[in-house]
Amino acid sequence: MSVKKKMFSKFSSILQHAVDALTPPLSLQEEFVFHWKAVTSYFFDNKGEKVPVEQTNIPAHLEQMLILLQEEEDSQIEKGMYGPCLEYLLQHKLLETLYSLARTDYPPGMKHIVLAFFTRLLSRIKQPLLPHISVHRAAHRLVKVCGEVKAAPTEVQEIQYLCTICAKIKMDPYLVNFFLEMPKSQVSENASVSTSKQQGSSVVASPEQRLKQDFGLVTALLSLSNSADSRVAVKACEGLLLCSSFPDQIAAHCLVHNTDFCKEFTSRLVRTFKQLPDVVNPVDIESVEVKWGMDVITLSEDQQTFQGKRHLVSFLSWLDYCDQLISLANPVVGEALAISIHKDFMVTTLQPALLQLSESGAISAVVYITKILRMICSDQLLKEFSIFLLGEDRCLEKPDGDTHVIRARLIDRCNHLSEDVCLVTLKLFETLILKGHEHSIHNLVLRNLIGRNYYNSQESFVSIANVAKKSTSFESYHGILKEDSTSDLTSSLSESSKESTVETNSYNAKEDYHSTVSNEADSPNVEDMKGSEQIESNVNKEKYSTGSTENARDTKESEEADSLDSGQCSNETNLNSSAGPEESNTELQVGKDNDSSQCIEVKDSNDVPKENNASSATEIAENDSDLPLSSSHSRTEVHKIVNSFLSILPEELKSSYQTVESGYDMYLRDAHKQFAGMAAVCARWGYPKEPCVMEGYKSDTFYEGAFLQVLLDKLSHLMDQSYAVNLQLTSVISKLALVPHPNLHEFLLDPFLPWKEGVRTLFSIFQKISQDINHQLEMEPDLGQKLITARKKLMGVSQNLHRKRNLMDGQNRLEAIIVIEEFCKELSAIAFVKHHAAVTSDI
Repeated sequence: MSVKKKMFSKFSSILQHAVDALTPPLSLQEEFVFHWKAVTSYFFDNKGEKVPVEQTNIPAHLEQMLILLQEEEDSQIEKGMYGPCLEYLLQHKLLETLYSLARTDYPPGMKHIVLAFFTRLLSRIKQPLLPHISVHRAAHRLVKVCGEVKAAPTEVQEIQYLCTICAKIKMDPYLVNFFLEMPKSQVSENASVSTSKQQGSSVVASPEQRLKQDFGLVTALLSLSNSADSRVAVKACEGLLLCSSFPDQIAAHCLVHNTDFCKEFTSRLVRTFKQLPDVVNPVDIESVEVKWGMDVITLSEDQQTFQGKRHLVSFLSWLDYCDQLISLANPVVGEALAISIHKDFMVTTLQPALLQLSESGAISAVVYITKILRMICSDQLLKEFSIFLLGEDRCLEKPDGDTHVIRARLIDRCNHLSEDVCLVTLKLFETLILKGHEHSIHNLVLRNLIGRNYYNSQESFVSIANVAKKSTSFESYHGILKEDSTSDLTSSLSESSKESTVETNSYNAKEDYHSTVSNEADSPNVEDMKGSEQIESNVNKEKYSTGSTENARDTKESEEADSLDSGQCSNETNLNSSAGPEESNTELQVGKDNDSSQCIEVKDSNDVPKENNASSATEIAENDSDLPLSSSHSRTEVHKIVNSFLSILPEELKSSYQTVESGYDMYLRDAHKQFAGMAAVCARWGYPKEPCVMEGYKSDTFYEGAFLQVLLDKLSHLMDQSYAVNLQLTSVISKLALVPHPNLHEFLLDPFLPWKEGVRTLFSIFQKISQDINHQLEMEPDLGQKLITARKKLMGVSQNLHRKRNLMDGQNRLEAIIVIEEFCKELSAIAFVKHHAAVTSDI
């Protein structure tokens, strides 16, 4: 019977074509009406039959209707005018009829055909259709049909239609109001007090009621985002990204409060995090790089790499999506989602993992959070993580006054008996500092320094003679920093500043001695760098080698720096435009007496001279008018600061220049790149240009805070700690030194400041360590040769080391001395680069 019917259908079609050939051509409107009547006639002629729609002529007729609409639009002389075919479609409510057919899915498969028709109509017709009531009403009703059935055969067509709607709204944001709908309960309440209604729509009586509207488009996309088909899920996420970025504030409020948007996103984060393995290798976690939408890892790949990688990629991909959405979304949506993640993911899931007693579990939790921090770029989410880890307290810190449990626990773990716990915790703090969020840096260090309670204002002059006696003269140590070669260094840094505009994220690049001691092949080639020949000529002329470009971090640490660099979000920064607030030496002014070469006048914050660009918004109110500090004077003073760090160790214990060629210029280049990036990140925080005293942070006694206290404590025990811990410790301190706040700068990098009694600084700790090392040198005359052997061992270039093991007793102390030498070179380079940036910004 069905065969006969098919044959009859084909015969009818052939006959129809023959009739069409003999009759005169129809107008576009007549042909359009003909095809529509052919669609509707099917339902009169085939009542009760359930033939799949593909076996009917309905798809062909609907396609012809689309073609006619396009031809009509292309032939319109006046653009923007509706043609007769489109007028017929709107006046006779064809789209609402098609919606009814899709809702009932009759004949079977009709929903698929109608969704495709709506999608093509809205995307092909250039004239705005959605503002017309018969279009947006049908389109909105069809939206609510999408996502009703999980794993439906029409998922692909549904997501294509929804994304088309999102794109149209993105082009004309006011259209979003057509897809907001009062809930049925609210409609019934309005019906009792309102007598005026439009057909098929409700009248919103007040702004408060408008905030209670449902957002069906978001609900449908949320449903499809959980599809088993990854392509559908990714497209749904793209649609949600568009919906969250709509500028309409009412739509944003409805999305946050009247849908499960925040709940769905947060619950998925919790679900994927709980699937992560409890014990992990930190190296495996650091090696994973993912982006949302590309997290397809098969079971075999999971087994070939490390167990749990598939779950880790799934979690990080969703986290990356949430982060991007918060960055691009309407501020109302972004803030709400970030707060939801804090409340329902960080507090409920991450906090118990961080505070657990299991050592292996705590290590895994810290490693996961460090990876999370490296990935996120949105300010709002980074702020929530900072508050979660450190608390909201911004007041002056007091001893034993830390009430935030997580902050106190993390700081205590920096001194944990387990070296692994100590290392991962220090890396977490390093990542927080590198992210450069204002709250993190303020909470950890600045709130204890901006009162300048460490400064002894009673001493108006401080002699540098005692410090100079403990230091080798500038000319006898490093010819590279002589007065006559300063212009060469400045020229070299200027060339490097040009490169920094290309390498915008460079402050996370491989970091001087923290990168390559364990692998000689990773050490940079100085001769390949711009301007290196000029610097080397100065070194040869002075017949001094200035220390190697030693890198004390192993290959794993180098990859970690590169990984962190790829996750950064600060781009296209020029040093000259971002490094203004870093001048710390403006605090020093030559005394105007006859012996200006021996004394430096240290002025109080109320007498700090103004810079040439003192009209900046960050100018401190306490600064009185005075002459600007001259560049020539500040250049002289930075030499003294640089020399003080470079002269910590006696000459006979400096092992770097005895093993490889000079590489101090590489420290300068790396410091320049890292500082340019940090200055760009911190530029928006409005840090002052000169050391300041802020009311509310003053105190008669100075307390550096729990974080700085633990760093200084560990630094004072440098000789007794392992090589890995010392490397990570100095890496954290160097990142702090890069922060362009003048108070932090002078506290860390200015040895000549008049300190209050009992204040510990980097330089004072270095002096005590230096005394210990000098005493050891007296006891071991061959200590210098042992250091050379230890350095070669670290670099992997020493031969027959197994024969020299008897000579390597106290290896940790030897490695600590090498770390001190390289760390002092790094700090001196940072001090010089920050000075150069300040001078350059004033020119």
